[in-house]
Order: sequence, then structure tokens, then C-alpha cells
Amino acid sequence: MADEVQLNSAVKGLACGLPRPLLCTRKCWSAVEQCRTCVLCAMMHAAGLLWKCWLVTGLCMGTQWLLDDTQGAADSELIPRALWAEQLSLSLLPAYSLAPDPTPDPSQCIPLLHEFANNSAILSNCLVSMARPVRLCQHCYKEYAQLQATMRKIGSPVQNGTVSCSTILLRSDRVQVIVELSDFFDDMWSYSKCENCLEKNNTGILNSTSKFMDSFDSLIQCFNNTMREPPILSPQGNYSRVCHSCNESYRQLNDLYNELEHKDALCIDLEDAMNSTRKLWSKTFNCTLPCTDTVPVIAVSAFILFLPVVFYLSSFLHSEQKKRKLILPKRFKSTASISNIQDKCN
Repeated sequence: MADEVQLNSAVKGLACGLPRPLLCTRKCWSAVEQCRTCVLCAMMHAAGLLWKCWLVTGLCMGTQWLLDDTQGAADSELIPRALWAEQLSLSLLPAYSLAPDPTPDPSQCIPLLHEFANNSAILSNCLVSMARPVRLCQHCYKEYAQLQATMRKIGSPVQNGTVSCSTILLRSDRVQVIVELSDFFDDMWSYSKCENCLEKNNTGILNSTSKFMDSFDSLIQCFNNTMREPPILSPQGNYSRVCHSCNESYRQLNDLYNELEHKDALCIDLEDAMNSTRKLWSKTFNCTLPCTDTVPVIAVSAFILFLPVVFYLSSFLHSEQKKRKLILPKRFKSTASISNIQDKCN
């Protein structure tokens, strides 16, 4: 109570500008009462604002807790979906599937690996051995068929399973040795056109191929038998005995080759055999005869070249020759008339 009286006295003194509140007038006292009322209202207003701030703060904190709980529930639902989408997108790529690929037992694939190694070595030995003279298609088709059968085994499901050994043997590394070797043999076989000389699925040699090679062997035998006798050189410088004795065999072989070429039934074996035969016939034995139609060709060519000369000469002789008439200019005529007059006067 004493503190309130002192506070009122101080407020009155401050409001009137006097050192003591006893000197204040009635008018000054009313002003002090109004000021006190304003201070109390301001304090109540400030308390109301503070209460409102506390209320808003509490609401915000509660809302944040609710959002945190809701976001946590949403995140708990989105995480499995995100993982599922990532796994699905990666599974679409052939080499990056998260799900483990089913692989066969390696013990079942190792024998196929050894089988491919043996068959490829046998085929390589055959190809190199038959490289000169070229007889790849006739002597190596069985080895090539065995290699293809091994590749089919690798791509087929193993016993009591649904997966093949191709996952382990063909797609297990970046180099892919087995695939590269298989493609190499396939490319060589296709480039040699061996399918033109063999039956379907490389099961045997065609009859046309056997017939051609029999004719080729007969011609080579004729060459060898004739060369054992003393050679007789003709004026043209060739081996006349070989050219005469083997001419019929050579023509039959050449006709058969042209027939097979027209049917697109040639392989590297037949092409190499015919090339070597023609080289022996033309260069070694010099049996290529000159063309017998040389004289008629020269005569016809000379006649065609002489035709323009005959044409122009005949047109000159049989055409009418017109005399040339010179037309003199007028000044030449006047000069000529004056000279005539002078001649008459003289």
C-alpha cells in the first residue's frame, strides 16, 4: 500500500513537472488519472498479445508434429515403391538385373568346354592341313559339323534343368573366347561357300562336286603320264604331246566348270582346282592355241575402214561439176570499158 502511494505521487510529479505532488492543481490531477488508465490499458494489451503469441506457438508446434508423423508415414510407403521402380528399371537391362540369374551346375558345363576345345583344335588342324591345295569343304565338313553340334549342346538346357551352359561359357566375361572362335569358323566356312558343294546340314558331298573332282583327277593323271614320255616341242614352243593327248579331258573339265558356275554351285575347292588347271594349261604347257579367226577379223576391219574413202571418191566422180562464174565489181567493169574504148581509138 505504501509502494502504491509513492508510485502515485511520483506519477503525479512527473505529469505536472513539479518536484513534489502536493503542488499539483486539480487539473493536473485529472491528467495524472488519465495517464494511469492508459498505462494499465497498455499493460493489459501487452498481456493479451503475449497470450496470443503463446497460443500461435503451441499451434505451430502441434502442426509440425502432425506433419512429421504424416511425412514419416508417407515416406514409409514411398521407400518400397522407389526400390521396386529401381529394381524394375534395372531388370530391363540384360546385364544388370538385381535378381540373380539361374545358373547351372558348373560341373555339368566343364565337359562341354573340353569338348569344344578338342573339336576346335581338330577343325583348325584340318583347315591348315588342307589349305594348299585347297580342299577345305571336302575333307573338313565332318569336323565342322561336330563343332556345330557342340555349340548346340552348350545352348541347350542341361540334364534335369531348364537353364543352359551358355550363361557360364558364353556370357561370363567380356572377351567371350568361345563365341569369337565359333564366329571365326562360321565366317570362314561361309566365305569358302562350302554349302554349295555339300548336302544339307553338311552331311555329305554333292554328286556334282564328286564328278568335277573325278574329271580333275583324270586330267592331272593325263598330265603326269604324258610328261613321263620325252617331250616334243612344237614350232609354237609348247608341249605338243601334252596338248594333243589331254585336250579332250581339259575341254570336258572346262565345260563342267562353266555349267556349275552358271548354277551357282561352286565352292573354294572347285575354284582353286580350275585355276591351277588353267595355269598349267596356258602357262606351263603353253597349250593355248591362237585364234583361227584372226584373218577374217582383219579383213572385215580393213573393209570397214576403206568404206568412207570409196564413198567420197564415188561421189566426186559421179557428181556434176559446175563451172565457176566470177562476178566482177562495178569499178572493175568501168575500167574495162574505158580500156576497150581506148583500144578502139587506137
